[in-house]
Amino acid sequence: MNSQIKWFVPILFSISVVATSTLASEWEFLNDSSSVRFIGVQEESAFRGRFEDFSAAISFDVDNPSHGKIIGVVRVESVNSGDQERDSTLLDAEWFYPEKYPESRFESERIEELSDGTFQAHGQLTLRGETGPVTMDFSFETSDLEAHLSGSFEIKRLDFGVGWPATNWVGDEVFVQIELDLEGQ
Repeated sequence: MNSQIKWFVPILFSISVVATSTLASEWEFLNDSSSVRFIGVQEESAFRGRFEDFSAAISFDVDNPSHGKIIGVVRVESVNSGDQERDSTLLDAEWFYPEKYPESRFESERIEELSDGTFQAHGQLTLRGETGPVTMDFSFETSDLEAHLSGSFEIKRLDFGVGWPATNWVGDEVFVQIELDLEGQ
């Protein structure tokens, strides 16, 4: 019986080490130094905007990206494009309609590392009640208990029912940029 215990302890230890190494690191985002921005086109001129109210849940380890998870939530009523009239229009029922659809949400389904050391998060974006696939390209840099995620993706607003169908006044493509400062938990 004693020899069975001696044999069992190393196996149990090995299992716990393997289980621990497959878990991703948990990160808390720092709101004050993080941002969610976008670039759109209105009357053939690019304009920039941002969302002031957002949250993120990041579980990620660069050594084991496939076990990672990224969830981002934006409160659409917090849009700020630097133009009060445009922001008011973006909150109309034809556009973001925050009274009915208060949040936009991205949730990764799969994360992979690319050959250049960057990553792609393949997931689903929900905006105005419509859900569709989105791939976010991102880099992830760590030092001690801090990290920085820098990501971007492009969407077609009409795929999500955002805005008027004509694209001669407002372009269909919207480029989204995410910068998250993180600290380890």
